[in-house]
Amino acid sequence: MTKLTAALCVLLLAALAALAALPAGAAGPALENTLAYCIIDADTGLVLAGQNMDMELHPASITKVMTMGLACEKAQGSWDTLCTVSHDDVYSLAGTDSSHIALQEGEQAPLQDLLYATAMASANDAANVLAEYFGGGTIEGGVEAMNAQVEELGLQHTHFVNPHGISNDEHYTSCYDVAQILRWALGQPGFQDLITRNEVYVMEPTNLQPVTRYFALDDSLRIGSSRYYIPSILGSKTGYTNIARYSYVCLAEQNGVRLICATIHSELKTDKYADVATLLDYAFSQWTGRTEIAGGTETRQLEVAGGGGAVGAVAVTDPGVSLLLAPGLTAEDVSVILELPDQYLMGSELEAFAVYTVNGGAAQETASVRVPLHLDGLAALFDSSRGGILPAAEDVSPAVVRWELAAAAVAALALAAAAFRLTRRRAAPRKT
Repeated sequence: MTKLTAALCVLLLAALAALAALPAGAAGPALENTLAYCIIDADTGLVLAGQNMDMELHPASITKVMTMGLACEKAQGSWDTLCTVSHDDVYSLAGTDSSHIALQEGEQAPLQDLLYATAMASANDAANVLAEYFGGGTIEGGVEAMNAQVEELGLQHTHFVNPHGISNDEHYTSCYDVAQILRWALGQPGFQDLITRNEVYVMEPTNLQPVTRYFALDDSLRIGSSRYYIPSILGSKTGYTNIARYSYVCLAEQNGVRLICATIHSELKTDKYADVATLLDYAFSQWTGRTEIAGGTETRQLEVAGGGGAVGAVAVTDPGVSLLLAPGLTAEDVSVILELPDQYLMGSELEAFAVYTVNGGAAQETASVRVPLHLDGLAALFDSSRGGILPAAEDVSPAVVRWELAAAAVAALALAAAAFRLTRRRAAPRKT
Protein backbone atom coordinates (compact mmCIF):
# COMPACT_ATOMS: atom_id res chain seq x y z
CA MET A 1 0.00 0.00 0.00
CA THR A 2 2.87 2.36 0.87
CA LYS A 3 4.56 1.70 -2.48
CA LEU A 4 1.30 2.37 -4.32
CA THR A 5 0.80 5.64 -2.45
CA ALA A 6 4.36 6.70 -3.23
CA ALA A 7 3.87 5.90 -6.90
CA LEU A 8 0.68 7.90 -7.02
CA CYS A 9 2.44 10.83 -5.38
CA VAL A 10 5.21 10.69 -7.99
CA LEU A 11 2.64 10.70 -10.80
CA LEU A 12 0.78 13.61 -9.21
CA LEU A 13 3.96 15.64 -8.83
CA ALA A 14 4.89 14.93 -12.46
CA ALA A 15 1.46 16.06 -13.61
CA LEU A 16 1.69 19.26 -11.56
CA ALA A 17 5.16 19.96 -12.98
CA ALA A 18 3.85 19.51 -16.51
CA LEU A 19 1.01 21.93 -15.81
CA ALA A 20 3.41 24.45 -14.31
CA ALA A 21 5.54 24.32 -17.45
CA LEU A 22 2.63 25.57 -19.57
CA PRO A 23 2.16 29.32 -19.86
CA ALA A 24 -0.77 30.83 -17.96
CA GLY A 25 -4.00 30.59 -19.91
CA ALA A 26 -2.48 28.14 -22.38
CA ALA A 27 -4.92 26.34 -24.65
CA GLY A 28 -4.31 23.55 -27.12
CA PRO A 29 -2.24 20.37 -27.22
CA ALA A 30 0.97 20.14 -25.21
CA LEU A 31 3.69 19.09 -27.67
CA GLU A 32 6.81 17.29 -26.50
CA ASN A 33 8.87 17.11 -29.70
CA THR A 34 8.12 20.59 -30.99
CA LEU A 35 9.27 23.42 -28.75
CA ALA A 36 6.86 26.16 -29.81
CA TYR A 37 3.73 26.68 -31.87
CA CYS A 38 1.00 29.21 -32.51
CA ILE A 39 -2.39 28.93 -34.24
CA ILE A 40 -4.22 32.10 -35.31
CA ASP A 41 -7.33 32.99 -37.26
CA ALA A 42 -6.06 33.96 -40.72
CA ASP A 43 -8.87 36.50 -41.14
CA THR A 44 -8.58 38.49 -37.90
CA GLY A 45 -5.19 37.48 -36.49
CA LEU A 46 -6.80 36.31 -33.24
CA VAL A 47 -4.60 33.83 -31.36
CA LEU A 48 -6.45 30.57 -30.77
CA ALA A 49 -3.87 28.27 -29.19
CA GLY A 50 -0.16 28.14 -28.54
CA GLN A 51 2.83 26.86 -26.65
CA ASN A 52 5.90 29.03 -25.97
CA MET A 53 4.57 31.24 -28.74
CA ASP A 54 6.64 34.28 -27.71
CA MET A 55 9.91 32.36 -27.24
CA GLU A 56 12.68 33.83 -29.41
CA LEU A 57 14.09 31.03 -31.56
CA HIS A 58 16.12 30.50 -34.74
CA PRO A 59 13.58 30.44 -37.59
CA ALA A 60 15.64 28.95 -40.46
CA SER A 61 14.03 29.41 -43.89
CA ILE A 62 10.59 30.52 -42.70
CA THR A 63 12.47 33.83 -42.59
CA LYS A 64 11.78 33.93 -46.33
CA VAL A 65 8.08 34.63 -45.72
CA MET A 66 9.05 38.21 -44.88
CA THR A 67 11.52 38.39 -47.79
CA MET A 68 8.94 37.23 -50.33
CA GLY A 69 6.23 39.38 -48.78
CA LEU A 70 8.26 42.57 -49.17
CA ALA A 71 9.19 41.67 -52.75
CA CYS A 72 5.52 41.10 -53.60
CA GLU A 73 4.59 44.37 -51.91
CA LYS A 74 7.07 46.32 -54.02
CA ALA A 75 6.23 44.52 -57.28
CA GLN A 76 2.46 45.06 -56.93
CA GLY A 77 1.82 42.11 -59.24
CA SER A 78 4.38 43.05 -61.91
CA TRP A 79 6.82 40.15 -61.76
CA ASP A 80 8.60 40.58 -65.10
CA THR A 81 11.28 42.93 -63.73
CA LEU A 82 14.75 41.69 -64.70
CA CYS A 83 17.07 41.44 -61.68
CA THR A 84 20.85 41.19 -61.89
CA VAL A 85 22.70 38.89 -59.49
CA SER A 86 25.43 40.70 -57.57
CA HIS A 87 28.72 39.44 -56.16
CA ASP A 88 27.33 39.46 -52.61
CA ASP A 89 24.24 37.50 -53.62
CA VAL A 90 26.46 34.55 -54.44
CA TYR A 91 29.65 34.83 -52.41
CA SER A 92 28.12 35.89 -49.09
CA LEU A 93 26.90 32.27 -48.91
CA ALA A 94 30.37 30.75 -49.32
CA GLY A 95 31.03 28.08 -46.72
CA THR A 96 27.45 27.95 -45.45
CA ASP A 97 26.44 24.76 -47.27
CA SER A 98 23.03 26.32 -47.83
CA SER A 99 20.30 25.67 -50.37
CA HIS A 100 20.67 27.56 -53.66
CA ILE A 101 19.95 27.39 -57.39
CA ALA A 102 23.52 28.12 -58.52
CA LEU A 103 22.97 31.73 -59.55
CA GLN A 104 26.05 33.39 -61.02
CA GLU A 105 27.36 36.90 -60.56
CA GLY A 106 26.03 39.01 -63.44
CA GLU A 107 23.21 36.58 -64.23
CA GLN A 108 19.89 38.21 -65.04
CA ALA A 109 16.60 36.60 -64.03
CA PRO A 110 12.98 37.73 -63.94
CA LEU A 111 11.59 38.56 -60.52
CA GLN A 112 9.00 35.80 -60.93
CA ASP A 113 11.71 33.13 -61.27
CA LEU A 114 13.46 34.40 -58.16
CA LEU A 115 10.24 34.39 -56.16
CA TYR A 116 9.42 30.80 -57.03
CA ALA A 117 13.03 29.75 -56.47
CA THR A 118 12.79 31.23 -52.97
CA ALA A 119 9.39 29.70 -52.25
CA MET A 120 9.84 26.22 -53.71
CA ALA A 121 13.60 25.56 -53.77
CA SER A 122 14.20 27.69 -50.65
CA ALA A 123 17.12 29.20 -52.56
CA ASN A 124 19.24 31.46 -50.37
CA ASP A 125 20.94 33.09 -53.36
CA ALA A 126 17.52 33.99 -54.82
CA ALA A 127 16.45 35.39 -51.43
CA ASN A 128 19.55 37.62 -51.47
CA VAL A 129 18.57 39.01 -54.87
CA LEU A 130 15.03 39.68 -53.62
CA ALA A 131 16.47 41.57 -50.65
CA GLU A 132 18.48 43.77 -53.01
CA TYR A 133 15.35 44.30 -55.11
CA PHE A 134 13.33 45.84 -52.28
CA GLY A 135 16.31 47.08 -50.25
CA GLY A 136 17.69 49.76 -52.53
CA GLY A 137 20.31 47.60 -54.19
CA THR A 138 22.00 45.96 -51.20
CA ILE A 139 21.28 42.93 -49.03
CA GLU A 140 21.83 45.09 -45.97
CA GLY A 141 19.18 47.52 -47.20
CA GLY A 142 16.80 44.62 -47.65
CA VAL A 143 17.41 43.42 -44.08
CA GLU A 144 16.75 46.96 -42.81
CA ALA A 145 13.44 46.92 -44.70
CA MET A 146 12.57 43.57 -43.12
CA ASN A 147 13.19 44.89 -39.61
CA ALA A 148 11.27 48.08 -40.42
CA GLN A 149 8.30 45.94 -41.42
CA VAL A 150 8.61 43.99 -38.16
CA GLU A 151 8.37 47.29 -36.29
CA GLU A 152 5.42 48.45 -38.37
CA LEU A 153 3.56 45.23 -37.54
CA GLY A 154 4.22 45.82 -33.85
CA LEU A 155 6.06 42.52 -33.36
CA GLN A 156 8.22 42.26 -30.25
CA HIS A 157 10.21 39.05 -30.67
CA THR A 158 11.78 39.23 -34.13
CA HIS A 159 15.06 40.56 -35.46
CA PHE A 160 16.58 39.68 -38.83
CA VAL A 161 20.21 39.85 -39.94
CA ASN A 162 19.77 38.12 -43.31
CA PRO A 163 16.96 37.48 -45.80
CA HIS A 164 17.20 33.68 -45.89
CA GLY A 165 17.43 32.30 -42.35
CA ILE A 166 20.95 30.92 -41.96
CA SER A 167 21.34 30.68 -38.19
CA ASN A 168 22.84 33.64 -36.36
CA ASP A 169 22.60 34.61 -32.70
CA GLU A 170 21.05 37.96 -33.67
CA HIS A 171 18.58 36.39 -36.10
CA TYR A 172 15.46 35.21 -34.30
CA THR A 173 11.69 35.22 -34.26
CA SER A 174 8.76 33.65 -32.40
CA CYS A 175 5.86 31.48 -33.52
CA TYR A 176 3.41 34.29 -32.83
CA ASP A 177 5.45 36.75 -34.90
CA VAL A 178 5.87 34.30 -37.79
CA ALA A 179 2.13 33.65 -37.89
CA GLN A 180 1.41 37.39 -38.01
CA ILE A 181 4.08 37.94 -40.68
CA LEU A 182 2.44 35.29 -42.87
CA ARG A 183 -0.96 36.89 -42.31
CA TRP A 184 0.46 40.25 -43.44
CA ALA A 185 2.24 38.69 -46.43
CA LEU A 186 -0.96 37.00 -47.62
CA GLY A 187 -2.33 40.49 -48.22
CA GLN A 188 0.45 41.38 -50.70
CA PRO A 189 -0.28 41.01 -54.44
CA GLY A 190 0.50 37.50 -55.69
CA PHE A 191 1.89 36.14 -52.43
CA GLN A 192 -0.83 33.56 -51.87
CA ASP A 193 -0.36 32.22 -55.40
CA LEU A 194 3.35 31.99 -54.65
CA ILE A 195 3.15 29.83 -51.54
CA THR A 196 0.21 27.68 -52.66
CA ARG A 197 1.70 26.49 -55.97
CA ASN A 198 1.89 22.69 -56.20
CA GLU A 199 2.92 22.29 -59.85
CA VAL A 200 6.55 22.11 -60.95
CA TYR A 201 7.91 25.54 -61.86
CA VAL A 202 10.18 25.91 -64.90
CA MET A 203 12.88 28.59 -64.94
CA GLU A 204 14.08 29.17 -68.47
CA PRO A 205 17.80 29.59 -69.37
CA THR A 206 19.28 33.01 -68.66
CA ASN A 207 22.07 35.12 -70.09
CA LEU A 208 24.67 33.05 -68.18
CA GLN A 209 22.92 29.75 -67.52
CA PRO A 210 22.04 27.64 -70.59
CA VAL A 211 20.36 24.94 -68.51
CA THR A 212 16.66 24.97 -67.63
CA ARG A 213 16.00 24.86 -63.89
CA TYR A 214 13.02 23.03 -62.36
CA PHE A 215 11.56 23.74 -58.93
CA ALA A 216 9.31 21.16 -57.30
CA LEU A 217 7.24 21.27 -54.12
CA ASP A 218 9.27 19.98 -51.18
CA ASP A 219 6.63 19.75 -48.46
CA SER A 220 5.37 16.23 -47.77
CA LEU A 221 2.36 17.66 -45.94
CA ARG A 222 1.12 19.06 -49.29
CA ILE A 223 2.07 16.21 -51.65
CA GLY A 224 -0.98 14.07 -52.36
CA SER A 225 0.96 10.83 -52.69
CA SER A 226 2.76 11.32 -49.37
CA ARG A 227 1.74 9.35 -46.28
CA TYR A 228 1.89 12.66 -44.39
CA TYR A 229 -0.44 14.52 -46.74
CA ILE A 230 -2.90 16.95 -45.05
CA PRO A 231 -5.56 18.12 -47.53
CA SER A 232 -6.47 21.24 -45.55
CA ILE A 233 -3.02 22.83 -46.00
CA LEU A 234 -3.19 25.31 -48.88
CA GLY A 235 0.30 26.78 -48.74
CA SER A 236 3.40 26.66 -46.60
CA LYS A 237 7.06 27.48 -46.04
CA THR A 238 9.45 25.00 -44.51
CA GLY A 239 12.76 25.60 -42.75
CA TYR A 240 15.72 23.67 -41.39
CA THR A 241 19.19 24.27 -40.02
CA ASN A 242 21.20 22.16 -37.58
CA ILE A 243 20.67 24.80 -34.91
CA ALA A 244 17.04 25.74 -35.64
CA ARG A 245 15.97 22.16 -36.38
CA TYR A 246 12.66 21.98 -38.30
CA SER A 247 10.40 25.00 -38.60
CA TYR A 248 7.12 25.33 -40.45
CA VAL A 249 4.36 27.82 -41.17
CA CYS A 250 1.24 27.20 -43.21
CA LEU A 251 -2.13 28.48 -44.31
CA ALA A 252 -4.86 25.86 -43.89
CA GLU A 253 -8.59 25.91 -44.59
CA GLN A 254 -11.44 23.55 -43.78
CA ASN A 255 -15.18 24.19 -44.06
CA GLY A 256 -14.61 27.89 -44.56
CA VAL A 257 -12.36 28.32 -41.49
CA ARG A 258 -8.93 29.69 -42.42
CA LEU A 259 -6.08 29.19 -39.97
CA ILE A 260 -2.37 29.95 -39.85
CA CYS A 261 -0.21 27.48 -37.93
CA ALA A 262 3.47 28.07 -37.12
CA THR A 263 5.86 25.63 -35.45
CA ILE A 264 9.52 26.14 -34.54
CA HIS A 265 12.14 23.64 -33.40
CA SER A 266 10.68 20.24 -34.11
CA GLU A 267 13.51 17.89 -33.32
CA LEU A 268 12.95 15.55 -36.29
CA LYS A 269 11.18 15.95 -39.62
CA THR A 270 8.72 13.25 -38.61
CA ASP A 271 8.05 15.16 -35.38
CA LYS A 272 7.11 18.16 -37.48
CA TYR A 273 4.75 16.10 -39.63
CA ALA A 274 3.04 14.49 -36.66
CA ASP A 275 2.77 17.66 -34.60
CA VAL A 276 1.38 19.82 -37.41
CA ALA A 277 -1.23 17.12 -38.07
CA THR A 278 -2.11 17.06 -34.37
CA LEU A 279 -2.45 20.84 -34.23
CA LEU A 280 -4.63 21.13 -37.32
CA ASP A 281 -6.85 18.20 -36.31
CA TYR A 282 -7.35 19.86 -32.95
CA ALA A 283 -7.95 23.33 -34.40
CA PHE A 284 -10.49 22.30 -37.02
CA SER A 285 -12.39 20.23 -34.46
CA GLN A 286 -12.50 23.18 -32.04
CA TRP A 287 -13.24 26.10 -34.35
CA THR A 288 -15.93 25.17 -36.83
CA GLY A 289 -17.66 28.50 -37.40
CA ARG A 290 -17.67 32.19 -36.58
CA THR A 291 -19.58 34.06 -33.89
CA GLU A 292 -20.87 37.54 -34.68
CA ILE A 293 -20.01 40.06 -31.97
CA ALA A 294 -22.50 42.92 -32.21
CA GLY A 295 -21.25 46.50 -32.42
CA GLY A 296 -22.48 49.59 -30.66
CA THR A 297 -21.70 48.44 -27.13
CA GLU A 298 -19.06 51.12 -26.48
CA THR A 299 -19.46 54.77 -27.53
CA ARG A 300 -17.18 57.73 -26.84
CA GLN A 301 -16.82 61.31 -28.06
CA LEU A 302 -13.74 62.17 -30.11
CA GLU A 303 -12.73 65.79 -30.53
CA VAL A 304 -12.05 66.86 -34.12
CA ALA A 305 -9.65 69.70 -34.91
CA GLY A 306 -8.82 71.61 -38.06
CA GLY A 307 -7.84 75.08 -39.18
CA GLY A 308 -5.93 75.73 -35.99
CA GLY A 309 -8.69 74.90 -33.53
CA ALA A 310 -11.36 72.48 -32.45
CA VAL A 311 -14.22 71.95 -34.90
CA GLY A 312 -16.40 69.83 -32.65
CA ALA A 313 -16.78 66.22 -31.61
CA VAL A 314 -18.13 63.05 -33.18
CA ALA A 315 -19.46 59.90 -31.54
CA VAL A 316 -17.24 56.84 -32.06
CA THR A 317 -18.53 53.34 -31.43
CA ASP A 318 -17.26 49.79 -31.87
CA PRO A 319 -18.27 48.33 -35.27
CA GLY A 320 -18.66 44.67 -34.28
CA VAL A 321 -16.54 41.75 -35.44
CA SER A 322 -16.79 38.10 -36.46
CA LEU A 323 -14.61 35.84 -34.30
CA LEU A 324 -13.71 32.17 -34.01
CA LEU A 325 -14.78 30.96 -30.56
CA ALA A 326 -14.18 27.53 -29.06
CA PRO A 327 -17.09 25.34 -27.92
CA GLY A 328 -18.60 26.67 -24.72
CA LEU A 329 -17.64 30.28 -25.44
CA THR A 330 -20.22 32.87 -26.50
CA ALA A 331 -20.32 36.57 -27.31
CA GLU A 332 -20.63 37.13 -23.56
CA ASP A 333 -17.01 35.99 -23.21
CA VAL A 334 -15.82 38.82 -25.46
CA SER A 335 -15.16 42.31 -24.06
CA VAL A 336 -14.43 45.48 -26.00
CA ILE A 337 -12.68 48.78 -25.32
CA LEU A 338 -11.95 51.73 -27.60
CA GLU A 339 -8.43 53.03 -28.19
CA LEU A 340 -8.75 56.67 -29.25
CA PRO A 341 -6.32 59.58 -29.61
CA ASP A 342 -6.90 62.70 -27.53
CA GLN A 343 -7.87 64.55 -30.69
CA TYR A 344 -8.30 63.80 -34.39
CA LEU A 345 -6.77 66.32 -36.81
CA MET A 346 -8.74 66.50 -40.06
CA GLY A 347 -6.81 65.15 -43.04
CA SER A 348 -4.49 62.96 -40.95
CA GLU A 349 -4.61 59.17 -40.63
CA LEU A 350 -6.96 58.07 -37.89
CA GLU A 351 -5.24 55.91 -35.26
CA ALA A 352 -8.30 54.56 -33.48
CA PHE A 353 -9.30 50.96 -32.77
CA ALA A 354 -11.89 48.78 -31.13
CA VAL A 355 -10.03 46.12 -29.13
CA TYR A 356 -11.98 42.89 -28.71
CA THR A 357 -10.66 40.48 -26.09
CA VAL A 358 -11.69 36.84 -25.90
CA ASN A 359 -11.60 35.60 -22.31
CA GLY A 360 -11.03 32.01 -23.32
CA GLY A 361 -9.93 30.35 -20.10
CA ALA A 362 -8.81 26.79 -20.77
CA ALA A 363 -10.82 26.52 -23.99
CA GLN A 364 -9.01 29.19 -25.97
CA GLU A 365 -6.12 31.58 -25.56
CA THR A 366 -7.12 34.82 -23.86
CA ALA A 367 -6.21 37.15 -26.70
CA SER A 368 -7.25 40.36 -28.44
CA VAL A 369 -7.77 41.73 -31.92
CA ARG A 370 -7.73 45.41 -32.92
CA VAL A 371 -10.32 46.53 -35.45
CA PRO A 372 -9.75 49.94 -37.13
CA LEU A 373 -12.46 52.53 -36.51
CA HIS A 374 -13.98 54.96 -39.01
CA LEU A 375 -15.45 58.39 -38.36
CA ASP A 376 -18.94 58.36 -39.84
CA GLY A 377 -20.08 61.70 -38.37
CA LEU A 378 -17.59 64.03 -40.06
CA ALA A 379 -19.98 65.14 -42.83
CA ALA A 380 -22.64 66.17 -40.31
CA LEU A 381 -19.99 67.96 -38.24
CA PHE A 382 -18.86 69.93 -41.30
CA ASP A 383 -22.46 70.92 -42.07
CA SER A 384 -23.09 72.11 -38.51
CA SER A 385 -19.90 74.19 -38.44
CA ARG A 386 -20.36 75.71 -41.92
CA GLY A 387 -20.26 79.51 -41.81
CA GLY A 388 -18.61 79.61 -38.39
CA ILE A 389 -15.28 81.26 -37.73
CA LEU A 390 -12.53 79.19 -36.22
CA PRO A 391 -10.54 80.85 -33.40
CA ALA A 392 -7.38 80.94 -35.51
CA ALA A 393 -9.30 82.67 -38.29
CA GLU A 394 -10.91 85.46 -36.20
CA ASP A 395 -8.08 87.89 -36.98
CA VAL A 396 -8.65 87.40 -40.71
CA SER A 397 -12.46 87.41 -40.73
CA PRO A 398 -14.13 89.06 -43.77
CA ALA A 399 -15.13 92.21 -41.80
CA VAL A 400 -11.61 92.69 -40.45
CA VAL A 401 -10.13 92.08 -43.87
CA ARG A 402 -12.47 94.65 -45.50
CA TRP A 403 -11.61 97.33 -42.91
CA GLU A 404 -7.87 96.68 -43.23
CA LEU A 405 -8.07 96.82 -47.04
CA ALA A 406 -9.98 100.11 -46.92
CA ALA A 407 -7.47 101.68 -44.55
CA ALA A 408 -4.63 100.49 -46.72
CA ALA A 409 -6.29 101.94 -49.81
CA VAL A 410 -6.76 105.37 -48.18
CA ALA A 411 -3.15 105.38 -47.03
CA ALA A 412 -1.97 104.43 -50.49
CA LEU A 413 -4.00 107.28 -52.08
CA ALA A 414 -2.61 109.80 -49.62
CA LEU A 415 0.94 108.70 -50.34
CA ALA A 416 0.31 108.85 -54.08
CA ALA A 417 -1.10 112.39 -53.81
CA ALA A 418 1.85 113.58 -51.76
CA ALA A 419 4.29 112.06 -54.20
CA PHE A 420 2.47 113.74 -57.12
CA ARG A 421 2.65 117.18 -55.48
CA LEU A 422 6.33 116.74 -54.70
CA THR A 423 7.06 115.76 -58.29
CA ARG A 424 5.22 118.81 -59.69
CA ARG A 425 7.14 121.14 -57.45
CA ARG A 426 10.44 119.74 -58.59
CA ALA A 427 9.41 119.87 -62.23
CA ALA A 428 8.05 123.49 -62.18
CA PRO A 429 10.43 126.21 -63.64
CA ARG A 430 12.13 128.38 -61.04
CA LYS A 431 11.41 132.10 -60.98
CA THR A 432 14.45 134.33 -61.52
